[in-house]
Amino acid sequence: MYNAFLNETKVLKKKNSINIIVYLCDSNTYTINTMPKFHPTPIIQDCWSSIGNITFYHRNGQCFYKRKPYTQYRGTTAQLDQAQVHHRAILAWQQLPHAVQLQWRELAKSVPSHRPPYDDNHHISGYNLFVSAYHGFAQLGNEHVPEPQPFPEFPSAALEVLEIIPGAETATIRCLLTLADTVHPERWHLSARIQLTAPGVGCDPGKMRSCMGVRTHGNEVVFQVPNIGLIICQAHIRYRFIDEITGYRNNWHRVSS
Repeated sequence: MYNAFLNETKVLKKKNSINIIVYLCDSNTYTINTMPKFHPTPIIQDCWSSIGNITFYHRNGQCFYKRKPYTQYRGTTAQLDQAQVHHRAILAWQQLPHAVQLQWRELAKSVPSHRPPYDDNHHISGYNLFVSAYHGFAQLGNEHVPEPQPFPEFPSAALEVLEIIPGAETATIRCLLTLADTVHPERWHLSARIQLTAPGVGCDPGKMRSCMGVRTHGNEVVFQVPNIGLIICQAHIRYRFIDEITGYRNNWHRVSS
């Protein structure tokens, strides 16, 4: 590592990148090439997400890309188990007959994408729809290869936090779930990601923990989450439904106590 004090910097904009000229106190000049810029073409006008070890991102209305460094994945036991579920979902898709894959692709045309651009001309792929259904059944404890089925209309719902009961190791969160009129309310299972914080502290998505809601009586739903030693706390909740018939999941909704 070169040890020196930063003396002066100059930013030069070039065609494909932004070069930062760094002048150090030893009178030598070092050029750091950073933030490679993506230039639209008549075929590809914009990019999102990742492909291989390249990640595209947006800043100030412009698209840039960067390479992802390789790191060995060290997850928790639950995260590693989830990674294995995803691996089995990929294998299951690869083993489907091509005719069945085409059925999934046709059904996916009516499912809006969760990523930009958000309009009627963009939808998820059949592979995404299949993997989502596979994960949905796995969350319900019924992991199996899903059958191609139309995406259902999920009911409108509202979730209200009634009480947070801190415990030694886990905290119990009592919520009131209000569902719009639906023929089979037991069909929709509540999945959530929750973070407990001190009152007035904002949500950190990276610290949210996944859990399933358990219906006790009436419209009451209970979540059990690890307690972080707080006696007085608030809950940040992202929740969505899982359809027990198709395995499909809808978009996330947010609520905080």
